[in-house]
Amino acid sequence: MRVAGLILFLVAIANALTSQLAAQNAKVAGPFRYEVEDQSVTILEYVGPPGRVEVPLTLDGLPVTKIANRAFRERTGVTGISLPAGVLHIGEQAFWGCDNLNSIILPPRLVSLGKEAFSYCGKMSRVELPLGLTEIPAGAFQQCQSLYEISVPEGITTVGKHAFANCDQLVRVHLPDTLTAVEEGAFQYCGQLASIRLPPRLARIGPYAFSHCTALREVALPEGLKHLGSHAFLNCRKIAGLILPPETVEIGKHAFKGCEGMSTVTLNAGLLQIPEHAFWGCQSLEEISLPDTIETIGDDAFRECRGLRRLLLPRGLIRIGKRAFQDCVKLQSLTVPPSVQWIGEGAFEGCRDLKVLDLPAAFLTFSPDVSFSIGVSGLGRPS
Repeated sequence: MRVAGLILFLVAIANALTSQLAAQNAKVAGPFRYEVEDQSVTILEYVGPPGRVEVPLTLDGLPVTKIANRAFRERTGVTGISLPAGVLHIGEQAFWGCDNLNSIILPPRLVSLGKEAFSYCGKMSRVELPLGLTEIPAGAFQQCQSLYEISVPEGITTVGKHAFANCDQLVRVHLPDTLTAVEEGAFQYCGQLASIRLPPRLARIGPYAFSHCTALREVALPEGLKHLGSHAFLNCRKIAGLILPPETVEIGKHAFKGCEGMSTVTLNAGLLQIPEHAFWGCQSLEEISLPDTIETIGDDAFRECRGLRRLLLPRGLIRIGKRAFQDCVKLQSLTVPPSVQWIGEGAFEGCRDLKVLDLPAAFLTFSPDVSFSIGVSGLGRPS
């Protein structure tokens, strides 16, 4: 801990010295503070009046190629910005908190965009991203609450962490075929987003990527999807159905918790477990068949699936977690395969319509009062 603290202290000193050196080398032209390095100009800070801002093509006869970190941060009076064609880099938080910025034209040769570059630009309704970018960085457009449409250009491979989180007016999103990863919380709380096409090469959907997209009805998981993160579609209440692609090897915990409109689920052979809380509260789910490769059903996995009537457990199942099917009030019969070695506490508690529960002989020998034992304490095979 002491070493880590010392490292952070030294980094802070280095950053402070860098900032002081930059300030000493800075020049001023009209409303811009800038510096010259390697025969190009970096805009360090805008100090001018409110309204529309036009960044010049050149200063001191040299091209403007970079907007520095925090150069326009919290310039709340700025309503529009025009950047010259020569700008290649926009730094971290460059336009963070420009509350009244409603339009910006990004230069066609832009190759990098910093983290949180346009976060909290509450009046920005539309932005065109140029070709040349390879990622949308973390928090790039987070909390842009007027943004209603975004087209991510070809060449982008990653939509970063919280890139469009809390864009609660976003209704149209186009994702490129080059995209391979949607990271944590990328579209979290985009409450007006009703449908989205996920491109075929998408291999990773990170934790919370589409959580709380409460209007989302249509989403088809692509064939190449391998990893589906925890809470990925948490509380997406209007999703009607799900088909898990054949290459998906992992579902994260809470992945579809609270998807109360989901009535059909098709799971792929190859899955080894249904993680904890995966389908908790999917109240419209009436029937599900679990592939024979599944060995574990996690705690609370299907809890409060109140519409579930039919359930086929896999032949290779080993463990049923605590409260796995608690309050599945319409479940009427269930056969537990002989491979099962453990049934957790409260696994079928509250299943008031469960009339037939076919258990392996080892469980009957262990506890004759099956329904009571399952409802109150875990069951395991006698050794």
